[in-house]
Formats: sequence, structure tokens, C-alpha cells
Amino acid sequence: MDSFHFTLARDDEIREPLSRKVPISSTKINPFRVSIFFRFVILVFFLHYRLTHPVKNAHALWLVSVLCEIWFALFWMLDQLPKWQPVSRETYPDRLSFRYNLPGKKCELAFIDVFVAAFESKNESALLLANTILSILSVDYPSEKLCCYVSDDGASLLTLETLLETCEFARKWVPFCKKFNIEPLSPECYFSQKVDYLKYNTFSTFSKERRLMKVHFF
Repeated sequence: MDSFHFTLARDDEIREPLSRKVPISSTKINPFRVSIFFRFVILVFFLHYRLTHPVKNAHALWLVSVLCEIWFALFWMLDQLPKWQPVSRETYPDRLSFRYNLPGKKCELAFIDVFVAAFESKNESALLLANTILSILSVDYPSEKLCCYVSDDGASLLTLETLLETCEFARKWVPFCKKFNIEPLSPECYFSQKVDYLKYNTFSTFSKERRLMKVHFF
């Protein structure tokens, strides 16, 4: 009976939607709608004035400018339509496994390719690039379905050395994250947290493995 109830519960979970629409409160959307309405009224008065007051000395130039203004006004109105009634969704990524990654069956999740653009500058350090790559590789997704590509047009030696070091550390960091459900996935952000990291991890080996990860990273 327990297995039967589990099967029914799993089937119900499979049929559940992967996302749902979240209503936006009127206190948030109505002020924005009022601002759109007033801007629309001002725009109508402006176009009415432009059409009823032609420039006699430069009729062709006036006509072209009015046509351009009407063109941009139409584009503005089309841009405001989705903002008048925006749609906010709440997603349920955990339900993907029930549909496309069931135990004992072939994984049907889609392949994901992530491209990271890298360039050597004062604002983007090698550590930032390493943290970005490690965060991508550590996401809760089948490793055979996930690829990370780094594009460096400058062919910097620093980027190459960073990638080599990052790949070596990823062999330890990725299994560590998936084993203990680490959040955030960026090593720098994770180790900089001032929280009790043992509060939600009761594994006997967690403290030792975390200490080793910190030593290898820094």
C-alpha cells in the first residue's frame, strides 16, 4: 500500500505545472498605470498641436518630423502594452526531475550550454572568472547535460592559467556542493558568509571537507 500511495503521489507531482502566474498587487501596478495614462494624454495633446500647427516655411521638414514623431509614439504605445498588465511567474525547478529525470529511466532534460565572456582588465579579476565558472558547474543539474564555454578574444595567458586552476579545483568543489547542497555556489561568496555553517549540515565529515575546500581555494 505504501508503494501504491507513493506512486499516486509521484503521478500527481508529475502532472503539476512547472510554473504558475503570481498576481501583482494593485498597490504596486496602479500607480504605474496612472503614470502611463498621463503620459499618453500628454502625447495626444502634443501630436494634436503638431498636426494643427504646420510650419508653412518648411512644410516638407514639418511633415517628415511629424511622421517620425507619430512613428515613435506608436512604438512607445506598443512598448507600454505588456507593462500595463505584466505577468509574474513562480517556477518550480524541482518538478523537472519528476517529469524528465526519473530514477532508472533515461534523463530527458535538455542540454544547456553556458557561454562566459572573459577579458583581462582591472575591473574583472581572475578570481571573479573562476567563481563564475565554478558557480555554473555546481548547479543542481545533470553534469552530462551541462557545458560551460569561456570566450577570450584576447587569448590572455592569465585567463588560460585561471581556467587550468579552476578545472582542477572544480573536481573537488562540484562534488562537495552537490553532496552537501551548498548555497551560494560561488566559493568566494560561500566562504565569506558570517553564518553558522554547521547549523544545517549534520554530516560528520562536513566540517573536515569544508575546511579542506577552503584551504584549496585560498
